[in-house]
Amino acid sequence: MKLYRIKINDDFSSLSKGFKLQFRKPIVNGIDLNKEWSQFHPFCFAGLNGSGKSNVLEVLSNIFFHLESCANINQPENFKNQFLSHLGKPDAYEIEYFIKPQTNDAEYSVENMVLVKVIKELGEDPKMTWKPYPFINEVERIVNIVSSPNDKNPSAGKNYLPDLIIGYSSGENEILSIPFLKSRLLHFDEYNEAVRKKLEYKKPESNLVYIDYEMSQAVLLSNFLFQDKDKVLKPLEKELGIIDIKRFRMNLNIGHKLEGEKILQQFDHTIQKFIKCSTAQFEDGNKLLLDFWINDDTKEAFKVNFNHNIFELFQAFQILYTLNYRSVDIDTKAEVYESRGYYTHGKIDMPGPKEKVFFFLDYYIEKRIKGTNKKVNLLLKQLSDGEQQFLHSLGICLMLKNKSALLLLDEPETHFNPDWRSKFISTLHDSLEATGSNNMKRDILITSHSPFIISDCFPDKVLYFRRNKDDRSKVECINARDMNFNTFGTSVDIILEVLFGNRQTIGDLSKSELKYDLSKLKNNEEITAIKTRISHLGDSIEKDLLLASLNELKV
Repeated sequence: MKLYRIKINDDFSSLSKGFKLQFRKPIVNGIDLNKEWSQFHPFCFAGLNGSGKSNVLEVLSNIFFHLESCANINQPENFKNQFLSHLGKPDAYEIEYFIKPQTNDAEYSVENMVLVKVIKELGEDPKMTWKPYPFINEVERIVNIVSSPNDKNPSAGKNYLPDLIIGYSSGENEILSIPFLKSRLLHFDEYNEAVRKKLEYKKPESNLVYIDYEMSQAVLLSNFLFQDKDKVLKPLEKELGIIDIKRFRMNLNIGHKLEGEKILQQFDHTIQKFIKCSTAQFEDGNKLLLDFWINDDTKEAFKVNFNHNIFELFQAFQILYTLNYRSVDIDTKAEVYESRGYYTHGKIDMPGPKEKVFFFLDYYIEKRIKGTNKKVNLLLKQLSDGEQQFLHSLGICLMLKNKSALLLLDEPETHFNPDWRSKFISTLHDSLEATGSNNMKRDILITSHSPFIISDCFPDKVLYFRRNKDDRSKVECINARDMNFNTFGTSVDIILEVLFGNRQTIGDLSKSELKYDLSKLKNNEEITAIKTRISHLGDSIEKDLLLASLNELKV
């Protein structure tokens, strides 16, 4: 999918009514969309803290959660009692995007994509229409996005939604995570319904997935079991020294019950797949331990049992993690489902190991020590925050080769060192190219404060957020292209100055030692004394400018 534009007609956090964002130029005859969309060009949202850039990710996650909930049919009763198709957050908006309908089995190309428009007015159901290629002067077709209570299949509008909406935040962005948390609880209640009706459960109906620490373990494992280590995963070894997964254990508390039945009974067909791939097993009626020692045979077993589909394996882990929400009571779920704004973190208590249905143990990776040929086995949790974030954000993108997806990455580089920040976009590009992935299938939105990441993004893909000069309560967004600012390949110092208002290259404390009133100097001895005093400072533009001024003085 490719985003076209969005307009908010209802206040949402710092985005006031009327906020709009044009992701791509208006469609006109003569534009070679195939060439543009087939290239890897993520969007980067830049701006100071509080400028509203993360709020756009939050709006998009809320909008697509609402549309998914309108289209889906397997919602539990406690959710149906809270969800209203005519009320959302934001409650009024317009969004347009390009996508290949799920009913079209042709290849993913511009000619097979349609332009989808969704308009929601205050207090009304959303309305969906679409236009076929070439999009201009084509008649809009109406498609129903809201399913009826007695429908046996999701509404037709479901076919015009992306396969996946992926959310990731390196920090605690509760507003972004709210719709994803709701989706997780919905997934659990769907499973609960399957147990109650004694039906086999295969996959969640909702397409929203949030990648937190636990889910990122599944992302990493799926990639190392399925991807080509010498091509797709080579950057991980080059940049992080991560060579491979060595071993891991799946802990399944199979004795836990749901609706009076063993909780994993409805998922037994997938559990059997894991057993076939395992190196050793132990079961005592209440616990099932599966040990995996990773070699080429293990990887081949996973590929065969999970149909050579990396996302099928990931989704199996996703469902197992979802079952850990079994301890959340119905009143708490209702409170979460009802939330249309902020949600206080901590109201949902995650269970301990004995109460969980599933968790990983002894998750070891093989890592090369930087600057040496020495290899060590480390627990995944022993990696630094920066290493884990690099693995998480890169792994998410690599996993989606065959899916139409919208990826919402909120400041993924927070714990990166400067070198990784400078290499993040290029590493992501190289890895995706190695997978043979079709870039038309996804849009990647990254919020960032890193000038290195901005320097690797084209100006038409850098969206600069700032507060309106006349009304500080309003957020405005401008394309770097429209600022005549070519971000691609631009020095990080220039980016810091233009986008963040930072004209200095050193910290304030050290800079304070370079402040002198040169007009008060009386002789060469005073000039020499200043040069001596600043000699302990490292090299910088500020120091060079002061020295140049001192050398030019005539006293």
